[in-house]
Amino acid sequence: MDTTEQAFKEVAPEMRTLNNCPGTTPGTPMSKNQLKKQRKLAEFAELRKLRREREREKKKQKRREAKELGLPVRTGPSRKELKKRQVAEGGKSGLSVAIDLDYDDLMQERDIVKCVKQCLRIYTINRRSPQPGNLHFTGIRSNGQIHESFKKNEGWENWHVQYYFDRGHTDVFENSQMVYLTCESDRVLDKLQPGCTYVIGGLVDHNHFKGLCHSRATAAGLTTARLPLSEHVDMKTRAVLSTYHVFELLTKVAAGQDWTAAILDTIPMRKGAKAKITDKKEGLGQDLELNHNLEQQDEKQEAESEIECYSLDS
Repeated sequence: MDTTEQAFKEVAPEMRTLNNCPGTTPGTPMSKNQLKKQRKLAEFAELRKLRREREREKKKQKRREAKELGLPVRTGPSRKELKKRQVAEGGKSGLSVAIDLDYDDLMQERDIVKCVKQCLRIYTINRRSPQPGNLHFTGIRSNGQIHESFKKNEGWENWHVQYYFDRGHTDVFENSQMVYLTCESDRVLDKLQPGCTYVIGGLVDHNHFKGLCHSRATAAGLTTARLPLSEHVDMKTRAVLSTYHVFELLTKVAAGQDWTAAILDTIPMRKGAKAKITDKKEGLGQDLELNHNLEQQDEKQEAESEIECYSLDS
């Protein structure tokens, strides 16, 4: 009996795996760096919710301490206050802006992340504005890269923003009531028109697709316009702003600021902007430039921290 069992074991077939199966090539093992990166990503995903909870607790503690000291608890209205304010106004705010996010297939993964961070910053600017406008995110592809990147921000679906999935701005608004803002346009935006929706392209491409937003807008028969940057300030670099800088500039002008002051308060210091000096505005231009240089450093640090880590805990 023992001899039979021994013979059976000797002729038993070898277990087939991907490594010894004929016609297959063994997989290349991951390098140490790849394994390390994969392990870190897994740990990051597991600890994400815990970090968010800690951030909320820190913010709540800071608010309690500020309240005890009699300091302002918030720098802007809460999400609930923003909704109540816009409902009380009947949803007819003076400013309506749509962010065109129909560029999902033209951006790399890192640019998708930057695009969504700019949308997050735009929401923050609108929330803190004394006169928040109606904000629309259009052209989001369902389960696309931008949609998946939004999902990584807990609470994004609760933002007081109108989301339009698989629907572009031309499907939502009438062409006659839209103005697409592009730096290539020949028309200058002198003042904001009530009842008009201003469309900003949400394309982060590092100038790889220069003029694409403008060509798409003209092909769709939309009116285009550019911001009056060169008419009010002199800059050392090209007059191209990021998406959230354009939105911030619009909100300040809609709140009553003149173009010169709004531009100097918004654009980064690295662009070296200086107000155009005229006989009537010489003193004003010098004061605006001085205030711009003093405020930019504090605002830059605050803006960068909000973009990198932001949680909706209100």
